[in-house]
Amino acid sequence: MKVDNNIIQTICPLCGNQSKIKEFHDKAWGGEESDSFLQCMICDVVFLHPFPEDEYLQDFYENCFGTYMIERSTEMKWNDLKTQYKKLSEREMPLRKPILNKYLLNGSVCDIGSSTGFTLDYLRNKGYKTFGIEPSFEHAKFAVKSGNKIFNSIKEIDFQFDNVIHFYVLEHLVDPKAFLFECLSILKPNGRFIFEIPNRNDAMFFLYDNSPYKDFIMQKMHLFYFSEKSISNVLDKLPINYKIIKGQRYGLKNHLHWLINGKPGSLNLSTSKQTEKNYKDFLIKKGFNDYLIIVGTKK
Repeated sequence: MKVDNNIIQTICPLCGNQSKIKEFHDKAWGGEESDSFLQCMICDVVFLHPFPEDEYLQDFYENCFGTYMIERSTEMKWNDLKTQYKKLSEREMPLRKPILNKYLLNGSVCDIGSSTGFTLDYLRNKGYKTFGIEPSFEHAKFAVKSGNKIFNSIKEIDFQFDNVIHFYVLEHLVDPKAFLFECLSILKPNGRFIFEIPNRNDAMFFLYDNSPYKDFIMQKMHLFYFSEKSISNVLDKLPINYKIIKGQRYGLKNHLHWLINGKPGSLNLSTSKQTEKNYKDFLIKKGFNDYLIIVGTKK
């Protein structure tokens, strides 16, 4: 890799640009000293450099994800799947339910990266035929117990679904475009495609420029960080009609905790629900929101 006047001579793994790439962040949580994140000035994506080897990634997601997450999120109890199921459901489903209830079509749903199956269980109880794809053997085994059909890989599937969904999966993959085309291959014509990703342009980066947050959030297993511009560049090449919905997960007390203490958490401060809502609405309006939801229909 060659650096010349802040322009790095390498290839963008998303668009192939070789001439306009610069350093975005100089370290990766959980990575090697030589790891960094680069930004393509053409398609706007941020990516890890260098990528881990394919064999390392396969082994990680099949066998090591829980151990990795124990280091990042100690309160989640990643080695106890029952507790993990409960906590993830409590944390994630209030955010997912409004989108799923509004946009899912009737029929079958395939959740890629289905984890312990907490999203599938919610949908199955609403009458959907539920399927999942989960590379982690222990998570897949747990999800099967409640009646879900779980595959280890998308390549095992030879039929199509009315809906395909995934949450916080795309940023982990070596070839996001190829993965999205694979998703569409198992989606029926006019089927619904919903997925969620972190927004690279969130407030802790671009409004507050918080170094401890950057050092923590830019992690080795996130190979890509997308902005609205960079994910649109990908989506425009797919045979779908889509819209992007902006969302804000973390509120004022979390951001103040980062700014004061330099680590995850929630500041012990009394704020009203309306204050938290106003703060989140402000960030969304200004484009400093922390996640993006894509809702698409296959052409």
